[in-house]
Amino acid sequence: MLAKIGLPFLLLATLAICDPEGHRWRHPLSTDRRSPCPGINALANHGYLPRNGLNVSLEQFITGIAEGLNFDTEFTIAAVDVYKNFTTTGYKNTLNLDDLDHHGIPGEHDGSLSRNDAYFGDNHSFNKTIFNTVAAHFHGKTISIPDAARARKDRFAAAKAVNPQFMPSDLSSMGETALYLRSMRGQDKETKTRYVHILFREERIPFDEGYKISNVPISNEELGGIIKEMVAAS
Repeated sequence: MLAKIGLPFLLLATLAICDPEGHRWRHPLSTDRRSPCPGINALANHGYLPRNGLNVSLEQFITGIAEGLNFDTEFTIAAVDVYKNFTTTGYKNTLNLDDLDHHGIPGEHDGSLSRNDAYFGDNHSFNKTIFNTVAAHFHGKTISIPDAARARKDRFAAAKAVNPQFMPSDLSSMGETALYLRSMRGQDKETKTRYVHILFREERIPFDEGYKISNVPISNEELGGIIKEMVAAS
């Protein structure tokens, strides 16, 4: 009887695991390096980037970001290039993921949606309290651009109000929002709220929940279009 019950259960459990082969999510080890970016961390947690987060080459960034979220090569080269002068690997063509902590570079900015400002000592770790204030703007099953724009604007203002050394960067801040809206939309017409929560809170790509990677490469031009819509909605 147990065997009869157990086999169907195991089959269902196997079918429920939807991560692509070779890219099962794994919680990082204490020795693994991670960045202040939930998307980059999710890619490492799934093995699209080296799971240990060490000595990641531009080629690995290009391949991993394309395979895991389908951002195009031009986007990745531009995003990674700004960090090459701050690498701690000893080589300008590789980065450790925590090199992305460096404050003031595009991509690491005050008023993050899920991290505290560098002024307070930890701009690296996920901050549940901060993200909860952002997520409070997400009321439905999907996130609209106007709702995302308001969430970003309110978080930016809240950070500025308490940080006497606040370094404003509206473009980086809006870029952060455009990135999660487009990447978590995948092949859907709208961005599902549940997917965004999973990305930020678990640093996991929500394959198990039905997420499908965009079937067209995501470009800087497309992200720029989302930013323009955010500006118009603000």
